[in-house]
Amino acid sequence: MIKIGVTGNMGAGKSTVCAFLADRGIPLYNADDRAKTLMATNDDLISKIQIRFGNEAYKGGQLNRQYLANQVFTNSTTLQELNELVHPAVHKDFNQWLAQQIHPLCAYESAIIYEHNRQSYFDIIVLVTCPENLRLDRIQKRDGLTIDEIKSRMRFQWHQDQKIELADYVIENSSLLVAEEQLDQALSAIRTHFNIV
Repeated sequence: MIKIGVTGNMGAGKSTVCAFLADRGIPLYNADDRAKTLMATNDDLISKIQIRFGNEAYKGGQLNRQYLANQVFTNSTTLQELNELVHPAVHKDFNQWLAQQIHPLCAYESAIIYEHNRQSYFDIIVLVTCPENLRLDRIQKRDGLTIDEIKSRMRFQWHQDQKIELADYVIENSSLLVAEEQLDQALSAIRTHFNIV
């Protein structure tokens, strides 16, 4: 099975491109969504988070997202510590999911593939890009964050230009039509390269 890593900085439109993949029948694993689910349901992970970040990390049996965000997005060390707890659980979950797939291609969506040196785990990396001003606007509308809050989170991601140099395919997502066309071209090239009918 060919594993496609789909990445891109906050607001680039990874989910939109992944929806196009799903429309084409390609199984999709959303690492961010699964991480949130595991942080809320995996007893071992919950215990580790509480030990490191205190009982305040959970409120009424639910993950206290605001508390945790305040802890990790102001300090790169605490963000790394949280990631070191969550990522092994996500990796194990992904491998279990992968074992159940029968399609010759599958996609893994995550904003931080390069930041955590995970690119070698995938056969192909597809990078979704768009200008920063558009990304900021999208995030504000989607998450209701201030520009300062968005930028404080963005600083933990590599600059888009660094990723462009490393990616196998780049999808420019300023226009849905262009993004869909570029994705279809990339999929055609991937299928040809790996002899997938």
